[in-house]
Amino acid sequence: MKFVTTLNRVVIVIVCLASIAALTALFLLPQIVLIAAGQWMLDWGRYIQNIDPWVRLGTGVAIAVVIDIALAIVIILEVRRPRSRFLRVQQVEGGIANINTDSVVELLQHRLEPLPGIIRVTPKIRAKGNRVTAWVDAGVAHGTNVPQTANQLIKVIQSVLTEELGLQIAGQPEVQVTVVQPPSSMIAPPPPRSTFQPEPSVRSVEPPADDAAEPAALDWSGDGEHDKA
Repeated sequence: MKFVTTLNRVVIVIVCLASIAALTALFLLPQIVLIAAGQWMLDWGRYIQNIDPWVRLGTGVAIAVVIDIALAIVIILEVRRPRSRFLRVQQVEGGIANINTDSVVELLQHRLEPLPGIIRVTPKIRAKGNRVTAWVDAGVAHGTNVPQTANQLIKVIQSVLTEELGLQIAGQPEVQVTVVQPPSSMIAPPPPRSTFQPEPSVRSVEPPADDAAEPAALDWSGDGEHDKA
């Protein structure tokens, strides 16, 4: 319906601008505008009259069919019942509660993405009367057990829609599983190689102490003096 609304606005703006220009010129200079418009129509009438009748008829039918189809599409889009953006919550007493379909989609995506093996999830919700239909496109990694993953997805979908949101499901949830390559951001890089090399241990060698010999020399000199005495 956004396309129809935008188209309506564009058409209304164009028609209003053209009407402003045409009506302003017509009311300010009616004699010139009417004479010019009449002469233009006469010229086109003479030109079309000189065309071969079969060519004129075929061209007219083709243009009419294209315009009729375009206008019929616009009419269908205008009178078609817009898709409901809200869903009726069934498990409510004493009042009426509705929930937006975008909120349901966000909640399903939040519940389904953490499941093991799931890379991406795209839920789609559509109202069908007082019930809702659920369709999920899930991308799984290589080596994932597809039947087990599909069962988990369906159980979570049913739990979220019926227990958490109080909605009624029309039929059964549909899950489409595709095996995809995980993005590079999800692949853990290999651990870096250690560049540390242990340095060879160097033992400290202390020089011999010279102070140990000096007392002996003093002792020798002392002994000599005692002998002389």
